[in-house]
Amino acid sequence: MRYRLWQFWQMVWARPLSDEAYAAVATVLTEQQLALFNQFTPTDQWHSYRVMCSLQAAGHGQPDLLVAALLHDIGKTKQPISVWERSLIVAGQVLAPDKAAEWGQAEESRWQRPFVVKAQHPAWGAEMAEQVGCTPLTVSLIRRHQDTLAGRPLTEEDELLRHLQWADDRS
Repeated sequence: MRYRLWQFWQMVWARPLSDEAYAAVATVLTEQQLALFNQFTPTDQWHSYRVMCSLQAAGHGQPDLLVAALLHDIGKTKQPISVWERSLIVAGQVLAPDKAAEWGQAEESRWQRPFVVKAQHPAWGAEMAEQVGCTPLTVSLIRRHQDTLAGRPLTEEDELLRHLQWADDRS
């Protein structure tokens, strides 16, 4: 609960990235990728930056992984959702996870839209990343960043995905 409240306040009070944080982002992304990153709200820029920093602090410097960290949620810019809609997603996932997943696959109605964005943003983001020249590995990590990995042997890509998910979950 404390974590969700912290997330809520981060969304409400987000300020633009500091010059230092933006410079760190700019060293990882190409010009076209940076233009995509600039489409994020300040909240999402900070989130992506924290994901990258968590990976770096844990010793992960693989370039495709860091680009995926910065752009993994870019699909959310296709259909921006409000703080309240994000809260609805969290409540739906806690109170009715099966229904929330079902709503995410449904034909989009006004009240289901946040669930559709939550479910579909990885595919949308992968498409956007591919359009700006991201590598196939980066595109795949973005597309798969919400996938479940349990129950099968992990490939090298799966290991990178596991690191991305770990950093995303703590940011």
